Amino acid sequence: MIISVDHGNKSIKTPNALFTSGLIVSEGLQGFKTDYICWNNKYYTLTEQRIAYLRDKTEDERFYVLTLFAIAKELEHRGAEHTASVHLAAGLPLTSFGRDKKSFRSYLYRDGSAIPFRYEGQDYTVTIQEVSLFPQGYAAVLTQTELLDEPSVIVADIGGWT
Repeated sequence: MIISVDHGNKSIKTPNALFTSGLIVSEGLQGFKTDYICWNNKYYTLTEQRIAYLRDKTEDERFYVLTLFAIAKELEHRGAEHTASVHLAAGLPLTSFGRDKKSFRSYLYRDGSAIPFRYEGQDYTVTIQEVSLFPQGYAAVLTQTELLDEPSVIVADIGGWT
C-alpha cells in the first residue's frame, strides 16, 4: 500500500489528514484519549504547538513518530487492516532534497522490520517496505500534463514560511 506523507516543519500532510508537526512525549498516557501513539514504551500525543524548525529532521525520533501518526491516520481513513506493508512516498523541501534524501530515507526505512505501536488504543504493526523521496511540489506538477513539456517549470510548496 502506498502512503504519501509531506513532512513539513509546520504541518504533516497526507491525502486524508493534516495535523501540526508537534508532539508531547510522556512515560504514561496522561489522560489523553485521542491522537496518541504508544511506541517504544513512550506515549506521544499530538499538540498544536509545532516543533521548532529542524534543519535535520533525523536528529531525533519526533518526525519518525509523526510519520507513524500519518500512517495510522491513513490506514484508519481507508478502513485498512492494522497490519500493513507500506511503500512510503515522502516529500522533502527542494532546498534540502539533495543534501538530506539519503539520510531521511534511512531514517524512515530503518531496517524494514515490523514496527509495532498502539494508536488510540488499537494495536498496529506496520512494515515500511520501501521509501521513495520526492522534492515537495513534484507530484502537483505531474498532475498538470500541459506543463510536462515546458522547458522550465517553477514549483512552489505553499508551506509555513513560503
